[in-house]
Amino acid sequence: MAKRLLLFFTLIISVESGGQPLNFQRSFLDFFSTGIRINTNGLGINYRKGVFINRHTRRFYEIEFTTIKDPRTVKFYNPFYIAPEKIFFGKVNDLFDLGFGYGKQKIIIEKKDKGSLEIRINNSFGPVLAIIKPTYYNVVDRTGTYTFYTKFTDDLLLQQVLNMAPFYKGLDEIKPNFGGFYKIGISFEHSKNKNSLSALELGASLTAFIYPIELVYNKKHLFFLNIFIDYRLGKFFPQKLRHKKREQTYK
Repeated sequence: MAKRLLLFFTLIISVESGGQPLNFQRSFLDFFSTGIRINTNGLGINYRKGVFINRHTRRFYEIEFTTIKDPRTVKFYNPFYIAPEKIFFGKVNDLFDLGFGYGKQKIIIEKKDKGSLEIRINNSFGPVLAIIKPTYYNVVDRTGTYTFYTKFTDDLLLQQVLNMAPFYKGLDEIKPNFGGFYKIGISFEHSKNKNSLSALELGASLTAFIYPIELVYNKKHLFFLNIFIDYRLGKFFPQKLRHKKREQTYK
């Protein structure tokens, strides 16, 4: 009788899980993933490595590179020329940041079968290295005699600007700045393959720097807040692979 009851409940569980084996759940696996991000103030790429803690929790480490722009930096055609190129009039610096983060991932809704979603909450924080590069303009002097490269100044006239200088102009004047970030997001993992990771993540992040940064003329900021959408691809793998690597390292 006991064997029949066990068989009966096994069949019920199999039907409720869509006929998929119970080990489709990836809660006990490590993972790595790469994401491409669109921010409200720029673009970014991210690499993340996650390590199993318990059924609903993983810790992870990440490294990301992003661009940050001021929303007032608007690219437009110079109306003083017949065939103009787009310019960022008033832009002073380009800003790139390199962040190193530590975070935790909480599984809110666990994936049961290949047709379901796994929903997670991600929190991370860490240090940021900012790379600040001055912006140059290709301008004509007020007499229209010759052209030269210059940074933006309050006496630069719009009719003097021909176009933006090449990106390499100003690379020898790069300056660093340091700070930190905090990020929170919710991700929806939808891969139909047990060992593959495919997720859409929505979230927000706040980055703060030690020294104020000027992106637009006469406007300096210590804090940069942005909303982001991130699409991630990666792999899940069992912990035993991690342990094997450790054993090989210490041999």
